Amino acid sequence: MTIAEAVRHYVETHPFIEEGLSDGIINYAGLARNIQPAIQTQCAQTVREGAIIMALKRLSPSYYYQVSAGIKKFLSRLGQFTVRYDIVDYTYQNSTSLIGQQENVFRHIAKHPELFYSFSQGLSESTIVASKHLHPYILDLFADEQMLAHKKDLAALTIMLPKDNTEISGIYYFIFKELAWQDINIVEVISTTHEITLVVAESDVEESFRLVRRLKSTQTKK
Repeated sequence: MTIAEAVRHYVETHPFIEEGLSDGIINYAGLARNIQPAIQTQCAQTVREGAIIMALKRLSPSYYYQVSAGIKKFLSRLGQFTVRYDIVDYTYQNSTSLIGQQENVFRHIAKHPELFYSFSQGLSESTIVASKHLHPYILDLFADEQMLAHKKDLAALTIMLPKDNTEISGIYYFIFKELAWQDINIVEVISTTHEITLVVAESDVEESFRLVRRLKSTQTKK
């Protein structure tokens, strides 16, 4: 592998670095020193820092750069944001009874439309995200099920997406990146065709809301 190929591969597999280079906020010399060991390993030879700097400067726009403008325009069209507090999270081992009981849960929820409830089935386990008010009901209903994890003191931030969101790639990356830069952990992600719900700690939800709102407003002003 040539030095140019190794540098391109490294940058393309580290999105934060790629975006930083695109925005001109990363020092080439500092980055070259940092990635020099990895580049030398890929090239199986000693590589000078200057050669890495040259390769970084010669990088042509990648697919990420080509689509980023479209994604940023899309973000300016994000719809209504909704925040729900007092959210709890449960993960259960899959079983026929766990799946079968969902009909009873949805029948109960239908009588209380103000409550939040989401059920996601994986290959071996399922996750329930629900309003804290349902906690006693859920524990009683699933008392015989094997609970694998339980988290409380959570909040849910729901974002309405434009109708063409399924036609644009990279949308979630921009949203997740904004939160990751501020060290905000996303506990769960729940999505439908035109909605995405981010479940975070209650202590992080106000900052999460502010960051996503800023992401939208910043693109609107451009």
